[in-house]
Amino acid sequence: MRSKLDERWARLGPLVTELLACERMDRARRLAELRALDPAMAADVEVLFDTLSGVARGTPIDSAAPLPDAALTGMAGQTIGAYTIERELGQGGMGSVWLARRIDGRFEGHVAIKFLNAGLASRGGQERFAREGSILARLAHPNIARLLDAGVAAGGAQPYLVLEYVDGLPIKRYCEDNALDLAARVRLFLDVLGAVAHAHNRLILHRDLKPSNILVTAAGEVKLLDFGIAKLLDDATVPTPASELTQAAGRAFTLQYAAPEQLLGGDVTTATDVYALGVLLYALLGGAHPTAAGTVAPVDQMRAVIENEPKLLSEAVLRNPAGISAAAKLRLSRALRGDLDNIVVKALKKTPAERYANAALLADDLRRYLDHEPVTARPDTLSYRIAKFMRRHRLGVAAAGVVVLALTTGVGVAVWEAAEARRQRVQAEGLIEFMLGDLRKKLQPVGRLDVLDAVGAKALDYYALQTAGRLDADSLGRRARALHLIGEIAERRGSLDDAMAVFQRAADSTAELMTRDPRDGQRIFDHAQSVYWVGYAARRSGQVALAEVSFRQYQVLAQRLTRLNPANIDWRMETAFAAVNLGVLYLDGSQGASALKAFVEAQEAWAGIVAVRPELGVNLARAWGWIAKAREALGQFEGAIEAQQFKMSVLRKLPDAEQNRDVQQLLANGAYEMGRLQLALGQQGEAERWARDGLAQIETLVSIDGANTDWLAHMIFARVSLAEIQIARREVGLGRDNLERSSTDMTRLLSSDTKRNKWNIVLAGGMLLQRSAIADDRAPAFAELEAFLSNVDGAVSRGDTLDAEQTQIASAVELALGDLLARDARLSEAQVRWQAAAARLQAPAAAGALPALTLLAHSQLRLGAIEDARALAGRIDASSYRHPAYADLRQRLEAAAGAKPVHVSTRNERP
Repeated sequence: MRSKLDERWARLGPLVTELLACERMDRARRLAELRALDPAMAADVEVLFDTLSGVARGTPIDSAAPLPDAALTGMAGQTIGAYTIERELGQGGMGSVWLARRIDGRFEGHVAIKFLNAGLASRGGQERFAREGSILARLAHPNIARLLDAGVAAGGAQPYLVLEYVDGLPIKRYCEDNALDLAARVRLFLDVLGAVAHAHNRLILHRDLKPSNILVTAAGEVKLLDFGIAKLLDDATVPTPASELTQAAGRAFTLQYAAPEQLLGGDVTTATDVYALGVLLYALLGGAHPTAAGTVAPVDQMRAVIENEPKLLSEAVLRNPAGISAAAKLRLSRALRGDLDNIVVKALKKTPAERYANAALLADDLRRYLDHEPVTARPDTLSYRIAKFMRRHRLGVAAAGVVVLALTTGVGVAVWEAAEARRQRVQAEGLIEFMLGDLRKKLQPVGRLDVLDAVGAKALDYYALQTAGRLDADSLGRRARALHLIGEIAERRGSLDDAMAVFQRAADSTAELMTRDPRDGQRIFDHAQSVYWVGYAARRSGQVALAEVSFRQYQVLAQRLTRLNPANIDWRMETAFAAVNLGVLYLDGSQGASALKAFVEAQEAWAGIVAVRPELGVNLARAWGWIAKAREALGQFEGAIEAQQFKMSVLRKLPDAEQNRDVQQLLANGAYEMGRLQLALGQQGEAERWARDGLAQIETLVSIDGANTDWLAHMIFARVSLAEIQIARREVGLGRDNLERSSTDMTRLLSSDTKRNKWNIVLAGGMLLQRSAIADDRAPAFAELEAFLSNVDGAVSRGDTLDAEQTQIASAVELALGDLLARDARLSEAQVRWQAAAARLQAPAAAGALPALTLLAHSQLRLGAIEDARALAGRIDASSYRHPAYADLRQRLEAAAGAKPVHVSTRNERP
């Protein structure tokens, strides 16, 4: 039966071939004739001609000769952000890739920087370039080159991506140079499939898989590169008008590795990538292209891809002109015959539906081949299974005289063993789920989750041996639940990296279930929860890019649920949670307006939900709290105070407010935030009143449950905040006492989790800053400040992203260290620190964050840029921000101008 693609080529192919052979004038005349005869057919011919003529000329968008771009010439030696360009690595239609080295001392090593050709900007190139960055951010796999950073240079005109630099060889050349045998090549190819399957699980198609985009390092590590023309399979959920470049992206591929549907303008799916993988596997194992090995002209290669059926690998190698002996060719042919022949044939089917549906299924068959198990790419006949049994157990077949009896018995036993194995698997998985679920609930209150460590480790080993695509739905569900429970235990114990990895494996399982039944609301809901937990763990560990990818996916899934059943309150809650999560990420990224919009959306959603289910009012209160944080980031301090008051009002009206510890903790938080906001307005007396109230409330909770590290951290925050206010009010003795009490608690807190940036940076840094403000023998010395900044740089070098608050704290410590160095007459070292602080503050200051503007002005003033500092102070003066740091700035500016320092009003009742 002919496929639609076959029929389309049969009808249009001869006409397109005719046009390709015509001169321009003859082509125009022939198209006019076709339009007169059949306008619809002529339109199809013209679209197909546009696609194929670009390929025939060798100029698809992303694999074309580079567009001329003066901005990208002579880049060597230039500095872009924290990187110095060394040399060009390559060019393509979208831009060029350059080798660079990081120069700010944060870490040593090379990166690859990809620049967009400026000529593409007018054709939507920046949008597609940003899409490549977005796609790379969704991918976190050891065999995919990582996205490290992104930015815009040349005054906002030159976008760039900073990528992991891979020093390696194209996979085909690596195999040849190292003379890898067949099994080694298949194992190496499985790493490629793992990377592509990871992308497919995140609804991403690569669309340009070829040897030059798959490098292998000297250590044998595979790295998949260049997602420049990748496609997001869930694009349909975000309707956007197609730009010229977006439309052209469908034609941007490498001819020899393109699938027939790409050449014919058909739909691209995960099976499209499978075709390219099939071509690659054919070339790796057989040394030649499956259809176009003997052709040179692009048009002939194109026609060969569409029309020619590839020879079997085992036959093709016998005709391979490579310099190997006839005997070696014969041995290779015998090794390829059978399973590998059939696997490659299935991957290279002209019709997508006849191929492996995705990279994971292709990988499953290759693993079966390596393990001498039956593969799906050939009929599962009795004789075939018997042959595989003999291959796996050849030592157990004793003699030719009893072969028939052994096989007959073996097949019967195998059937019984399969049923028994399934029964045992169900029992084992049920026991794992019980121990991680019910038993965990009994152990958690007594603090003995360590008892389950061995269970979790064994469970992970057990599930690592399974392939999700081969499990039934019940086993997949049990697997996902168990992995999630293991992730929860790891997260509670502070092992955030382990938690994130396990949550991701749980998400892979729920994704497989959802793929099997995409309209099942429960499957969508379960996968949404898994995706959320990946984002949650990523955000807690400071990996903001991965968190954003996960939370966006979570929002898409939540919206799908609401569309399925708008009356389902539980599903409506998911959309509210999703809005909050994205708002938090926007807030972390200094995008205050976007954050406020997201939080207002969440508050409105919760208001509607609480009207039906009042017991959920605490979520409405939290939404008001987030609105307060967004307004604070925008400099709207009075509005932030109003939102905090709304939050506390909602909390106090809850029926069990006085008994509910979570509600009490949120009320304590509201008082703490009110203290901070009043201090920002210069109302120091009012700030101290609120701070004392908040501290007293949280101290009560900690006295009830001292093991709750979140409450302990909250208490330290409250105490340090009170100390800051007291020091500002010249109540130095009280401030010092609170700092000393906080120091003891801080040691206990950090012993429970050494990786939480909120504790390591914001709390520890805040304590250092307040100690620095007290000029006595207990003030921090050089070593303490340098050690803190070293920890900050270590977190950044590990891939953590500092949010606005963390950046502010780190910059303030840089300033304090510079001041300390300057007092010790080490001025050149001090200037390095002040410059580092100014560099850190550029992004949040550009976003208008008033604390960052204040610190940046302090940095510029210390560096001698008095007018720049004065201009920044003028911007702050137009706001209501009157924090003590701003008062200090104004006094310093007056002193720098040669005038007598004047007191700056902080709207405080007394000094």
